[in-house]
Amino acid sequence: MASFIDDIKNPFRKGNTLVQLMLINAAVFLSLILLGFIFSFMPRGAAISNTITKNFELIAPIIEFIQKPWTLVTYCFSHDGFFHLLFNMLTLYWFGTLVQEFIGSRKLLNIYIIGGLVSGLFYIAIYNLLTLWPQINNISPNILGASAAVYAVMFAAVALLPEYEFYLFGIVLIKIKYLAWAFLLISFIVPSSGISHLGGAISGYSYIYLLKKGVDLGSPVEAISDWWSNFWIAKPQAKIPQRKYSESTVASKIGSSNTNLDPNYFPDQDEVDAILDKIGKSGYESLTKEEKQKLYRASQKKD
Repeated sequence: MASFIDDIKNPFRKGNTLVQLMLINAAVFLSLILLGFIFSFMPRGAAISNTITKNFELIAPIIEFIQKPWTLVTYCFSHDGFFHLLFNMLTLYWFGTLVQEFIGSRKLLNIYIIGGLVSGLFYIAIYNLLTLWPQINNISPNILGASAAVYAVMFAAVALLPEYEFYLFGIVLIKIKYLAWAFLLISFIVPSSGISHLGGAISGYSYIYLLKKGVDLGSPVEAISDWWSNFWIAKPQAKIPQRKYSESTVASKIGSSNTNLDPNYFPDQDEVDAILDKIGKSGYESLTKEEKQKLYRASQKKD
């Protein structure tokens, strides 16, 4: 049991956003099922359980949405069935792995959250616009599921690596851009899903496009995430050991004032771990030239 709990805690300790998102989605799904089971033994329990679920669904009519604004966040962490959850989490894992490895876990969180928010607002706008033409308004007033946020991650991966190929279900080799577009077009079989997914796709692709231009729309998300982490995690008042080096030792460590390392210098394990942590949080491209050299030098070290 202790090992299982540690397996749950480790992704949160190590900052693995992809696994964190999958665990949160699974936890919300199981919690709603458990509450439904508990309330099933009570008078009017089904009605109470249904009311709770309704408070997780995105409410598209403006008057109702204003009364439940939190649904703009909760809907993209909730699912109405096991296979709905399974498909979304598999898709998130496939495409989220690429995004996280390429630009880091913090950017993955930005894309997921922004994708859910923008897609939700996009859906609300389309729904209320269609109310002007009741004869063609056949989309649902409520939506539920992580699909919109997952499509944001999917199309962020397409924007980053459009020519990337992988084996779908281990059988068919296909470029991710063709797979993503196929998923999006098929989703319009159900108009409500298609509109929601389109909003996510636009937001994910736009995020990467602007990021390449030097504009990071996820800065507010990162600020809130940092505040939340600092709020719950107490920082130990640890004393940092001071190391003393002679001038000759320092010279051998840095070699020169520029970023070209001395040929005889190899980074110690602490330096390597710090660089790997930075890659995990912000991606390989966030490394400085010197850090990249250190990582390469560490890979050349012979035991």
